[in-house]
Amino acid sequence: MDHSPHSVFARILGNTGILIGSRVVNAVCSFVYVAWAAQALGLQNFGIMLLVTTFAAMICDVTHLQSWQSLLHYGTSYFEKKQFDRFNDVLIFCIRADFLSGLVGMLAGLAGVALLGSSFMGWSKHIQFDAALCMLTILCMNTGWSTGMLRLCNHFKLVPVYEFLTSCVRTAGTGIGFFCHFGIGYFLLVWSLSQLTMFVSCSCAGIYLVKKHIGHFPSLSSILSTKTRIPDIWSYTVKTSINQVLESFFSQGATLLIGGRLGASEAAVYKVARQISNGLAKPAQLMIPTLYPEFIRMRDAQDWNGIRNVILKIFGIIIAFSLISLTLTAPVGNRLFSYMLHDVWPGQQTILLLLVGGSLLDICLIPLEPFLVMVDRISILLRWRVIVMCLYFPLLFVFMRVGGIKGASLETLLASLMMFVVCALPVLRLLNQKVAQTPQMQ
Repeated sequence: MDHSPHSVFARILGNTGILIGSRVVNAVCSFVYVAWAAQALGLQNFGIMLLVTTFAAMICDVTHLQSWQSLLHYGTSYFEKKQFDRFNDVLIFCIRADFLSGLVGMLAGLAGVALLGSSFMGWSKHIQFDAALCMLTILCMNTGWSTGMLRLCNHFKLVPVYEFLTSCVRTAGTGIGFFCHFGIGYFLLVWSLSQLTMFVSCSCAGIYLVKKHIGHFPSLSSILSTKTRIPDIWSYTVKTSINQVLESFFSQGATLLIGGRLGASEAAVYKVARQISNGLAKPAQLMIPTLYPEFIRMRDAQDWNGIRNVILKIFGIIIAFSLISLTLTAPVGNRLFSYMLHDVWPGQQTILLLLVGGSLLDICLIPLEPFLVMVDRISILLRWRVIVMCLYFPLLFVFMRVGGIKGASLETLLASLMMFVVCALPVLRLLNQKVAQTPQMQ
């Protein structure tokens, strides 16, 4: 595989293009099934459904270990050198980590529904029961090791297959619920079935790649009994996972706080506006999965100058994409907002512009976060995420009290701006140091 900056950048764009293509169908289906669910349930009940699924997604993100990053970080060199015995050690660790974290997540979700469902979220006993059933799905929501295999083998073309299957299940199920006028319990069941479809199809793709490149898949006994011989893999996995935990609290926590403070309808408005803003920024965000394996290969080759060139090119694309997204927000995003909620909300255009601005700042982190993880400086990310969160959530109550959803959207934008600035400065310093040291190491 060619590791020159030009080839790396071309692969990044090519793989990102595949992911964008797979998400086009998913995005269209998303707008359809959200609109159907909102119209079938009404804004209040739709907001409750979103709060349940958001809670499940947050618990999943908080408890699940990011094993795919460990698979790439520790397994890439073994895989490329065909040292499959050592690679199997990494793979077995990742499979086991996915299962254990899924089990912890399921138990945490059930406990969270029991403790917070009525006291904080105000859910009825019936909604709590449906929510508890949803939490069982968390056991099978982590596709870390299989996702890592797709990225390690550069088989991004398999992603459209399982995402298409997931979209079909969710859209068909939601359509049935819309035309038959089913309630919240049914729509939560459809959400759970779509998560299970994603897990099964992605796992099958991962098993296929393991058998294709290695010849056999690890046995159940080896997965259960083999001891991890890779030093520091647990600490690395925990640190990268903590970063994901903090990011999930930042992105999902606001919706839950708005629901608990302002009501389910306001939470639905914020969630849908956030979904539209993320949808406009999604094509650029899909570059993240393609960066990690390429950066690790270039790191192993000590091509720091090539990494800098790739980062600069990516920023050029992000700037151009940001201008296009801001231009489309008013005419396109506004109409999507009204269509999906089947209603017009006061100030919805301002909310959209603020959240799109926050999403565009988030995608500026695309080349920065993988770099910090790759050079094992994730402590910088963790430290600043904690600081930003400690400022974000107390101020969120103030901004909500003064400006409602608009205030919450403005606070999201300011937090994203701060996170970008504090990550960009150390990346620039570290990258310049690496480039300056490269001639001395050759």
